[in-house]
Amino acid sequence: MVEEFLNNYEEKGLPTPFIVEKSGNLDITQSGESLKKEIAQMATIIFETIGAVGDVKIDTIEMIGEEKGLVMELQDERIVGSLFSAPKEHNIEEIRELLGKLKEAAGAAGEGAAAPREKPKVKLEPGFLDQMKEILKDYLGDFTERIYKNQLKAQRIDVDEFYDDDARRLIFALGKAAGMIIGPSKGREMTNKLLEILK
Repeated sequence: MVEEFLNNYEEKGLPTPFIVEKSGNLDITQSGESLKKEIAQMATIIFETIGAVGDVKIDTIEMIGEEKGLVMELQDERIVGSLFSAPKEHNIEEIRELLGKLKEAAGAAGEGAAAPREKPKVKLEPGFLDQMKEILKDYLGDFTERIYKNQLKAQRIDVDEFYDDDARRLIFALGKAAGMIIGPSKGREMTNKLLEILK
């Protein structure tokens, strides 16, 4: 249903439109199917960054390069965006206008048929945390236990009721904390390894 809704905007001239929820649910047209993983990761990082920054209200993010362009409208719980190649061949104003309409339509639909549905929570096995700690040990050595416990507490995570969205939140918090000790690039590498076991 959501794909039809997005296809309608693609036909109007909005290249590769997508809607990604804070919960992780992502809807995209067929033309962007191969980019799903990258868009999901990018959205997670954006939501995490906005959460870390706090009270700064960000409505729009645009990245226009020589080969690719990305325009995104942000709402509290979702990002509505358009990804396109060869930006010079596109009318950016038109893309902004269509994206604004898509954002309004997605917001107005609320819980209706055109709105992305809430992704069901997936409870994770108790062994998942042990797997995470093994990866942490490879990067943090003696600091592992302290950082792990601090982040469990800071993120208010109940290890007996541990869901996929808790894991995602914990992974980014651990990556941020680890980055202060092992450096940002190693921190990102660790975060990516942790995200791999979540799939």
